[in-house]
Amino acid sequence: MLTEAATRTLADLPGPRGLPGAGNALQLKADRLHLKLEEWAQAHGPIFRFAIGRRTIVVFGEADPINAMLRERPDGFRRWTEIESVFRELGIHGVFSSEGADWKRQRRLAVTALNTDHLRRYYEIIRACTERLHGVLETAARAGEPYDIQSAFMAYTADITAWLAFGYDLNTLERETELQQHLERVLPLVSRRISAPFPYWRIVTPPKDRAALRSLAELRVAVAQFIGQARGRIAAHPDEPPRNFLESMLLAEESYTDEEVFGNVLTMLLAGEDTTAHSLAWTSWYMASSPALQEILFTEARDILGQDTHARDPQTADRFEHADATLRETIRMKSAAPLLFLEPLHDTTVGGVELPKGTHVIGLSRYAEADAADEKRQLAFGAGPRFCPGRNLALLEARSALAMLARNFEVSLPPNAPEVEERFGFTMSAHGLKVLLRERR
Repeated sequence: MLTEAATRTLADLPGPRGLPGAGNALQLKADRLHLKLEEWAQAHGPIFRFAIGRRTIVVFGEADPINAMLRERPDGFRRWTEIESVFRELGIHGVFSSEGADWKRQRRLAVTALNTDHLRRYYEIIRACTERLHGVLETAARAGEPYDIQSAFMAYTADITAWLAFGYDLNTLERETELQQHLERVLPLVSRRISAPFPYWRIVTPPKDRAALRSLAELRVAVAQFIGQARGRIAAHPDEPPRNFLESMLLAEESYTDEEVFGNVLTMLLAGEDTTAHSLAWTSWYMASSPALQEILFTEARDILGQDTHARDPQTADRFEHADATLRETIRMKSAAPLLFLEPLHDTTVGGVELPKGTHVIGLSRYAEADAADEKRQLAFGAGPRFCPGRNLALLEARSALAMLARNFEVSLPPNAPEVEERFGFTMSAHGLKVLLRERR
């Protein structure tokens, strides 16, 4: 555990004024939570406190103390207990929301499924989805209208994740499906419930929550079908090794409950779709906003790909140094996970602040001004034992998509386009982003 000397208690910390009983709850909007906390960090310093109802929350905006807490997981720190509680109540509990020994047991499978060797063996899936994405963007370019490129990226990443996680080709890129809309409603529901001052949904269920719960029910039906298909294949070919993450869970020596299987499959689908797609969307926004950056990326992609429209093997995808650097900087500046929710399992001290057991802590991942050249201090993928196992997949598929975009299209913002806004719904997305695409000849 952390052993530094305490110089301040929670009561010593600065912070915004609140109201009796409500604290600062009325000053917060769930979809702009990260922006308000970053604003308060500017006003009160990188370590401050605020309150939601009777709950006091300590915010850290410095990289070193945040990294110190992340390295202490899972034995010294955990995610907020509300996260596990909400995930369990919604029936989507898996490796993301698990803690302690339960997390260690499930983590092994996730790390194995997403290791670099497996990803390179399955690059054909990424290549096929990148080729489909190229066709979708071609159609959008020929239409000549402002285009919701973030939705295309979300379909692209959902297709890759579904194919790798449970061996099913959703192909949401080329055919209409409600699955993507269902996925988009679930994480904002989780975000609202985690940050709520009390469990309002046990008293009244707002329309947004009702819509999200209906979507969750539809997703449960879809995932149940994937699980049934996987069990059927295993029964028909009992001597064959598992071909994907779902089959690995079903064939594992340790028995996983139906709830754990469902929770992990859905977690991989949600996480794989949201984070990478949002990063690609923000990268396209940077491209559209900077012709100089766009020219650098185009020149690199043209020189590496030649007449090809996309990278046909992982070795080629690894050569895009400028694309990789652009993605990493985008992920740092427009992190899909700008808030890290932690709490200590024991009384401890962090950054000179005394934190009693169970104190709610939020880390501002992008406000912490980590050196861009020092990846060990960057926080976009977390740090320590619970470092995101999907990092390699995210970067590989993002490089493939970005190189294809830069090689084949010019990207611009529509005339008089409204300002693109950051919206938080457990992950941070580009709200209102539309671009104009023009094919390069």
